[in-house]
Amino acid sequence: MLDKRDPPLAEGLEDMLSLHVLAFYWEGFEPRLDCHDPFNHEVVQVGFDPADFVVSGRKVCVGRFEGDRYIECPGRTLVTKFSQCDKCAGEAFIEDQECIFDPKCDGSKCDNEFCKRQHVLYLAFYDTMAKIGMSSTRRVERRLVEQGADAFAIIGAFPNRLAAREGEKEISAQLELPQWIKQQTILSMFSRPLDTDGLRERYDGLKRVLGETRGFSVEPLRRLEDYPLRRPLPEAPVLQDTAGVHIGRIIGVKGKWLVYDSGGLKALNLSDLPGRSLADKYLVQSLKTNK
Repeated sequence: MLDKRDPPLAEGLEDMLSLHVLAFYWEGFEPRLDCHDPFNHEVVQVGFDPADFVVSGRKVCVGRFEGDRYIECPGRTLVTKFSQCDKCAGEAFIEDQECIFDPKCDGSKCDNEFCKRQHVLYLAFYDTMAKIGMSSTRRVERRLVEQGADAFAIIGAFPNRLAAREGEKEISAQLELPQWIKQQTILSMFSRPLDTDGLRERYDGLKRVLGETRGFSVEPLRRLEDYPLRRPLPEAPVLQDTAGVHIGRIIGVKGKWLVYDSGGLKALNLSDLPGRSLADKYLVQSLKTNK
């Protein structure tokens, strides 16, 4: 069985990978991976079972959609932090992509509907570990599914993205709540049963403190239980570098992590795929045969 750490297999493959990954997302609790097939000029969905992926190191802008029509990036621009170049992002979504993480205004300067939209703060729970985050009100549950949370609770609503971000920073500092958790820390939790009593106690404690210190009326806890991955796993999956070869037996998907068995449990960060190129099944089968 191939392993992504076999260096000769990864060398020289970038120009052979035939599918350009456009998006990873969830529909309910069903993960989806959309790719552009440039040879047939169509957008296709790629399945996850089995885990047969050869993934490029470089990323190229995913372009944009106008309605149902897909438009490739005209410059085939290389990207790093984001999956779109500034030009394609400006045409389709937002001109300054840094504002996705740290908005610079409340929408009054950029006049972007996304920045002016109501946002909420939430507590996300990974077993008994909690973090604080923000999301637009209309997609908060999908956001938490994307993050692989076990449960969440909405803290309160804010009139725009900037106000929510400022509130997030203040509460994070005041209560020493992290705004992010290392991927491997979350993956390590997959190997033990969910501590439902401990999670509830953590929620009750934070709900009480937020009510007393900030006057928030925290909403009831909502569990997220229908991921296509069941814990506890026999061992903690080890996060792999995205680029390279990933071949093995699928264990499941939770949040952004595809867990597969290839001489031990491994995890691939699917949210890091957009912009990269992906092998089709024929190249993967060829690599298996040559191995």
